[in-house]
Formats: sequence, C-alpha cells, structure tokens
Amino acid sequence: MQFLAHQQINILSGAVLFLFGIYATSVLDKKTTINKIYLASLFLNLFLINLVIILNLLVAYKIEVFWARVISCLLYILSPMLSYLFLKFICYYFSSHYKIREPVRSIFYVLIITNIFTAVFSSINRTFDTKVLSDYIVSFIISLVFLVYSVYVIKSSKKTLLKFEYAYILAISIITNILVFIQLLINETRFVWCSTTFTIIMMFIVIQQRELYRDSLTGARNRLVLKRCMDAYVRRPSGSLSVIMIDLDYFKNINDLYGHSEGDSALKIFVRLLQKVFSDNGIVIRMGGDEFLILIYNLSAAKVNELIYKMDKMVEKYNTKGGKPYSIKYSCASGVYKNDMSIEQFIHEIDLKMYDHKNNHRRKTWSIENEF
Repeated sequence: MQFLAHQQINILSGAVLFLFGIYATSVLDKKTTINKIYLASLFLNLFLINLVIILNLLVAYKIEVFWARVISCLLYILSPMLSYLFLKFICYYFSSHYKIREPVRSIFYVLIITNIFTAVFSSINRTFDTKVLSDYIVSFIISLVFLVYSVYVIKSSKKTLLKFEYAYILAISIITNILVFIQLLINETRFVWCSTTFTIIMMFIVIQQRELYRDSLTGARNRLVLKRCMDAYVRRPSGSLSVIMIDLDYFKNINDLYGHSEGDSALKIFVRLLQKVFSDNGIVIRMGGDEFLILIYNLSAAKVNELIYKMDKMVEKYNTKGGKPYSIKYSCASGVYKNDMSIEQFIHEIDLKMYDHKNNHRRKTWSIENEF
C-alpha cells in the first residue's frame, strides 16, 4: 500500500494515457503523418510511465538490481525521444511541414548518441537510493534542447498560422519547456510524467483544432477560417487586406474522363502549388468544390501581383512536367479591400469578376491595379 501511495501520480497518469490512447486510436486517421507521430508519442509516454512504476517497484522491494539497472538505462535512453517526437509533431503541424536543416539534425543525432552512452554509464554506477535527476541530468537537458527548438520552429513559421492558432500552439510548447525546466531546477522526478501526460493531452487538442479548420481532402483551410479571419478584421482592421479568388477550369471534364479519384488528385496537387506560392504570405482557403480563396495581409499590390505571376508560372511548369493527360487551368481575379463596402460584398464582387473571366473563356490574371 505504501508503494501504491508513492506511485499514485504515475499510476493515475498511466491510466489517463491508456484511456486516452484507446480513444485517440479509434478517432484519428492513422494514415496521416502527424497522427502517427502523435500516437507514437502517446504510447511511448505510456511505456515510459510503466517502466518508472516497475523500476520503483524493484527498488522499493530490492528485487533484481540488475534488472533495475537495465530498466533505468532504457528509461533514460528513451526519455529524450519523447521530446524529439514532440518536435517532429510541431514540424508536421504546418501545411508544408517545417524541415529541420541537416546540420541541426546532425547535432540532434549526436546529442541522442551522447545520451545513450551517458545513460548506460550512469545506470551501471547508480545506487538507486535516490529519485533525483543528478545521475541522468544529460537526458533532461537534451529533452529541453528539443523542446526549445520546437518554440523556434513555431516562431519561424508564425506567418503560416492563424493568430489564435499560433497563440495556442506556442503556449503549449512554452508550458512544456517550463515544466521540464522546473524538473531540472528542483532536481526531482516526482511530477515528470504528470507533466508529459498534460502535454500529450494538449497535443490531441491541437490535432482536433487542426482538423476543425482544414479541408479534409486537400489540407487547405476551410470556410470556418474565412469567417474567423473576416470577423477578426472587422473588429480590428490592421494593415491592408488583399483577396485572390481562383476557380479551376474544365474540372468537370477531369472527373468525367478520368474519374473522381483523379479529380481529387488534381485538387490536392493544385492546393500544394498554391501553398508553395502563398503559404509564407497568405492563407489558402478551399471555398468548396474547385473554388479557392487566398487572403493576404499587409503586402503591397506589386508584391501580390508577383505572387500571382509566380503561381501562373508554377502551374505552367507542372503542366509541362507533371506527366498528367490533362492540364490544370484556372480563372482568377484579385483585389485589395478599401473599406468602401462590407467585406462580404467585396469578396462577392471579386467572385463575380472571376466568373466573368471564366464565362468569357479567358484565362487572364487580373492584377490589383487593373481592378480598382
């Protein structure tokens, strides 16, 4: 009973994660990379909690010191991997996932290898008469390095996130850093797994939020994002707002001639091209069907037109080298909001001009200067 009393936080954390794992496994699409990373983090965390409970059981009753050393070594070898998975989770959160540069990745691998040797050496020499971190300080410092870098990734990718989304995911990363730092500061492991369980649950909320505001087929933002952005801009106008409306031409022909799966593929490809062009400066939204809208904040008309030109060239390049039996073609119109009408009416006007292009069978890109 005394052992259970001392381990109640770990046991409670393990029970929560176990139930959460059952739920997450049943509701998440396990083909998606970010979901795979999340589930790996969850079950690794659960495994580590079980190792801690077993280790403390062996130490408390002085059973098989050899196995206590083995479990202790395994525990602290794997602990930084939990933070590394959190970093990968952050990288894959973005529509075009953040790629860690090769020199940085190499440094991370060196840290992981260093941790393995340190953990083995410390486990061999450990007396198991204390629960402090001093024997395995390297593991927790490396974990903190991965977590701090996750904050850097979020800050570097700020432009690709919505304001409320950015604030939430940054807060989770910072809180996780603080919790790990506190463990180092007080030199104590008692609340480590309670804090990691908190992070795992928050990561699930991040996934749900991500799915709520994304189109399930293409990965573009959905109409909920448009509404939130428009409401936020009406409440607090800040800088210029440009809008580009795009509709694919002859999309029905692709579905009719090559099947709906090929039509879905064309939509995904087109969105990837749009994200490559606009993700650093704007928000790509799928309005429905083959119609898309791009919101761009605080960018000059000349810069917006450069992006439109870049989009045109990128689509042409894909049509030349994509190897498809059809070409992706589109009609497009754009404009800058001037506060002379409601935003809804402004978007409606651009929509009408885009369809005017389509109906006249012209694939001409209207520039901002030519429209207003």
